[in-house]
Amino acid sequence: MKKILIFLSMTLIAMASCTKKDLLEVAYINALEGTTFTPAEVSALGDELTFCFNTNYQWQIRGYSTLGFCSVDLLKGDAGDATIKVKVAPNSTDAVRTAEFDILAGAAVQTVTITQTETNAIDIGTTSYTAPAGGGHIEIAVSANIDYTVNIPSEITWIRNAASTKAMESSFVMLEVDPNPLWVARSAEGITVTGKDIEGNDIVVPITVGQEAGGGVTTIWTKTFSADWNSVGTASPFHIAMRDGKLLMTDGKDIWAVDPVSGEYVGTVTVSGLTVAPQSMASDDGGNVLFAANATCGAAGSFVVYAWDGTSLETLIDFDGLADFWTGTIGNIRVAGNIDSKAVVSAVISGCNCFVAWQIENGTVTEIVTGSAPYINKYIGAVTNGVVQPVSDDISDGLLFIGYNGEYSLYYNGDIRNATGSNWTAVINPGGNGNNNYDSMSVVEYDGIRYCAVGQNDHFGYSNPTVYLFDITDMSNVSLAYTNTFAGSFTRVGADDVKLVVNDGTMKLYLVDAGYDVAACVEFPH
Repeated sequence: MKKILIFLSMTLIAMASCTKKDLLEVAYINALEGTTFTPAEVSALGDELTFCFNTNYQWQIRGYSTLGFCSVDLLKGDAGDATIKVKVAPNSTDAVRTAEFDILAGAAVQTVTITQTETNAIDIGTTSYTAPAGGGHIEIAVSANIDYTVNIPSEITWIRNAASTKAMESSFVMLEVDPNPLWVARSAEGITVTGKDIEGNDIVVPITVGQEAGGGVTTIWTKTFSADWNSVGTASPFHIAMRDGKLLMTDGKDIWAVDPVSGEYVGTVTVSGLTVAPQSMASDDGGNVLFAANATCGAAGSFVVYAWDGTSLETLIDFDGLADFWTGTIGNIRVAGNIDSKAVVSAVISGCNCFVAWQIENGTVTEIVTGSAPYINKYIGAVTNGVVQPVSDDISDGLLFIGYNGEYSLYYNGDIRNATGSNWTAVINPGGNGNNNYDSMSVVEYDGIRYCAVGQNDHFGYSNPTVYLFDITDMSNVSLAYTNTFAGSFTRVGADDVKLVVNDGTMKLYLVDAGYDVAACVEFPH
C-alpha cells in the first residue's frame, strides 16, 4: 500500500511537470499609449506615422509588398516593446486611398489601416460652351472636394454668375448669358472656377463661353458688273454715294445710278457744271454729294471739293496747302455729318502718309487740320491704298485710318490737332495676308450704336472681297459686329467702296467692288 502511494505521488508530480513545460503562452499585440492601429486620415501632403506596441512573441510585417504609397522602416523584431514608422507619400490624385498591412506575433494578428485624403481638386469635364443667340443659361457640372468661386472678368458684361453652388461634391455652376445684339458670333475667355490646393496655391480651371451670332441680317441683293451692270465702268478709283433714293457710282469719269432697293441698273447721271474728273465721291447725311479730282502734292495748286445738292454745284473746299506736303496725291474724300449744318470732310495723302480734315459749319470751312497717318511697315503708295474717315461731324472726335500698310489694324486718333504717326492707337485688327487693300470706310449711328464699315480686297487677287462692320461706340473696346465675304473675280485693285445708310428704320450696308465684279446690299434689323 505504501508503494502504491509513492507511485501515485510520483506520477502526479511527473504530470504536473509536463503540463507546465508544454502549454504555450497566449500571444498578444497591444498598442502602447498614444498609438492606434487605425489612425485618422492622413493629409494628401503625406506624413510619417509612428506605431508603438508590445508583444510577447517575435513579430513580423505581412503584406508589405502591397502597401504602394506607404513604406515601413522595420519589418520584424523581438518580443517586448516595439516601434515602427510608416512614411506616407503625398497623394496627387483626386481619390481617397487606403493601405493595409498586418503585424504577426505568434498566433496574434493586428491589422493596421492607413487612409489618405485626396488632393484638393476641381474637375470640369467640359470647359467650352456655346450659348444660343437669344441668350439663356449654361449649366456647368463641377466635381470638387473643396469650396470654389466662379470669377468673370469685369469687361465681360454679357455673362453673369446666376446660381453657383459650392460643395465638397458634384455640383453645378449656372451662367446667365444675355441675348447677342451683334450680327457676328462672340466669345468670352477669362472665366475661371477657382479654389485652393492643399498647399494654399490657386487651382484655376478656365472656361470659354461662345455665343452664336444674332440673327436677322439679310442680303437684299447681289449683283455683278459683267452680267447686271455691264454699262457701268470698272476703272480704279471707284466710289459710291447716295442721292435722291439712288445709289450713285463713279469710275472717276462717268456717274451711274442703281436702285438701292432692288439693285437694278437705272442709268447715267449728269451733274450740271461738274468739270473735274470725279475721282473722289462721297455723300453726307443730308444727301449732298461731294466730288473732287485727285491732286498732286508738293506743288502749287489747290485741292477743290465740290458739293452738289441735286440741283446746283458749289465749291465747298479750296485747299491750297499742297506745297506743304513733299510728295504724294491727295484724294479718297470721306464725310461725316451734314455739310449744311455740321460735318467733317477728310482726305488721305499718299506717299507721305498724311491726312487733311476740314470742319464744316453751315456749308463753310471753319477749321483745317493736317497731320501724319500711322506708318506701319509699308507706305500708302496711292490714295486707293488707304482711307481716313471722320468719326463724327465734330473734328474733335477724331479720325479713323486703315490701309495697305503691312499690319492692317484699324487705327484711331482722338487728338488729330496734334496728330503724328506715333500717336494713333490700333483699336482692332481685321487681319491681312500681306496683300490686302483697305481703302473704303463709312460711319453711321444706328440704334444708339456707332458703326464703322470697312471694305477689304486683295492687292493681287488672292481672296474675295470682305466687308467688316465694327462697333466703335467705345473706342477703348471696339468689337466686330458683322463680317461677310462675297465671291468675285479679280481684275484690278482700288475699285471698291462701302456705304452705310440708315433710313426707314433699318441700316443698310452697300459693298461695291468693281475690281472683283461683285456688289451687294445687306440689311440689318433693330
